Amino acid sequence: MKRFYLLTLLALSVLAGCGDGGVPSDDQGQENQGGEENTQIPQETRPGLMELFNTQIEKQQDGTPRDKIFIVAHRANTYYGYLNAVPDNSLPGIECAIKYGADMVELDVRPTKDNVLVLMHNATINDSTTGKGNLSDYTYDELMQFDMKKNGKVYKGSDGKTVKVPTLEQALAACKGRIYINLDVKDASPTKLCRIVKNCGMEDQVMIYTGGSTSTAMEYQYANVNIAVHPFISKASDTANFAAMPGAKLFQYDYDLYGEGKNPEMGRQVRALHYLSYSNLLNYDNQIANSNYTKLDAFIACESDFIQTDFVEKVDSYLKGKGLR
Repeated sequence: MKRFYLLTLLALSVLAGCGDGGVPSDDQGQENQGGEENTQIPQETRPGLMELFNTQIEKQQDGTPRDKIFIVAHRANTYYGYLNAVPDNSLPGIECAIKYGADMVELDVRPTKDNVLVLMHNATINDSTTGKGNLSDYTYDELMQFDMKKNGKVYKGSDGKTVKVPTLEQALAACKGRIYINLDVKDASPTKLCRIVKNCGMEDQVMIYTGGSTSTAMEYQYANVNIAVHPFISKASDTANFAAMPGAKLFQYDYDLYGEGKNPEMGRQVRALHYLSYSNLLNYDNQIANSNYTKLDAFIACESDFIQTDFVEKVDSYLKGKGLR
């Protein structure tokens, strides 16, 4: 019955458009720190996420050798951003992720006091802005009095201007037709978030991280069955909990399964069930920065599909050398 309802929603779903949003430019013409620029799929040939997922799954089942691992920029971070204190979850960060070759950006979403959805990882604004206190205590207009910062340093672009916390709409506009998005949503209404994604014409470019909760994933599928959900699993057989959901094709698992050898077969196990898999490199990024690729090699051997990192350029360059970009 759940699957029938979801398929009915799919048949009834209608795409809508979104106006362009202003995107502050980041420094242009800077040298790439550790990688080459733009290995992404060109805009004119970029498939929707569900089409991409299904194509990759079909290739796997046909026995086609894997020729690409997709790179996800954690909070839109890059190695350039690390060196130049570009704030997490910022429009300049998104521009860097696009410039330096990420296929997808992972962005965190929270509501302000007046229920405007903005990019923010923590419940407080202390680390990412010049303000103090809980995001939920500020209206959007009040939030705009603060500038974004990274590691205690206020960020200024090449034009000398500071930047503000972006709204979800501004982030979607910056990414539209240029890069895929993984939204990690915190304390926001699934209905409202999915409506914004639809109104911006981004249903086929966005996936939503839903953790291990089947009810949360189902809530997003009910809100808009055209938007991919991205659940967390502990073992490959957990995929069965999401089998009735058309949008559940890609599953995330914990880094220690490949990185600490707890289950180095996880990627192959998920693939055998006709799904894709995704994991973090974050706990090993410092090793990557020091040109130690042992853990990335373990991820490659696991035969998973999407890797999330803060150092896009470093990972991109190494994967290119392995013929996986």
